[in-house]
Amino acid sequence: MRRVVVDAPASSANLGSGFDVFAIGLRDPRDSIELRASESQERIISLNYTNGYAFLNSDITAAGAVVKAVAKEFEIKSKIDVTVNNRIPIGVGLGSSAASSVGVAVAMNRFFDLGLTEERLLSYAVEGEFAASGARHYDNIAGSLQGGFRIVHQDPLKTVGFPPPNGMAIVVVTPGIELPVRKTEYARSLLPKNLELGNLTKNISLASRVVAGFAKGDVAMIGSGLGDVVIEPARKAMIPWFDEVKSSALEAGAAGAFISGAGPSLTAVVDSLLSEPRRVRKAMTECFAKHGILTKSFVTTVGGGARIATEQ
Repeated sequence: MRRVVVDAPASSANLGSGFDVFAIGLRDPRDSIELRASESQERIISLNYTNGYAFLNSDITAAGAVVKAVAKEFEIKSKIDVTVNNRIPIGVGLGSSAASSVGVAVAMNRFFDLGLTEERLLSYAVEGEFAASGARHYDNIAGSLQGGFRIVHQDPLKTVGFPPPNGMAIVVVTPGIELPVRKTEYARSLLPKNLELGNLTKNISLASRVVAGFAKGDVAMIGSGLGDVVIEPARKAMIPWFDEVKSSALEAGAAGAFISGAGPSLTAVVDSLLSEPRRVRKAMTECFAKHGILTKSFVTTVGGGARIATEQ
């Protein structure tokens, strides 16, 4: 039985004002997705996770939805076994469903020699996001597939990317708080139904600064655009002491900070040539701890996208 193993990274989406449009692929953590297949007279899909769960002929998971979509489109009749080795924390705003969706799409493309472009890979991977959150959003999967900073245009589906500036570090802090079931779907339900023109203008200005900052390689400019007057005010209620923690990051030297995806993780951007990322991490975790909230945190950078790790 042949096998393909794909590594797909975590991602952080929105970057404040870029809701459903901006994302960065992180250097780590990365999920590992292994695909094996053998001849069969019918299509059989088996999904296994390193936490012990197994699903047979099921598309209730992100990875399963992607396998089913690709196999149906290309009329693949095989016994397909997928194992997802989870290293990305699940349900905290770091694109765990996107990583498994991307990893499976890349593995199916390589294993069955489908010749899919990156846009086609995204169009299949997004079915995993729909299964996980009830919405087809491309930001996390673009960050995970392609790495770097990604700007997504959905109709027609295209992405534009920039590498990170030299010295740009990423601090991720995840508070240990209780979250609703299907958290991403719930977080999307909090979004405002109407938008004031002034807030639209403000967010366009902020988003433009983020893009300009990546284009110029200017961490400070990127940080100055990480605000949000539309989505963040609606979602920050999910994260206790959000404003205080964000302020602590800025006071410790972060260029900017934002809710990672649907949260509750907070991502801070730091120019490590000017400030110490570990100092920012310490300030944020201590701020949460002061209010009795335990956290998990790490320092990383913007990294490359999904890659074939093993092929036999």
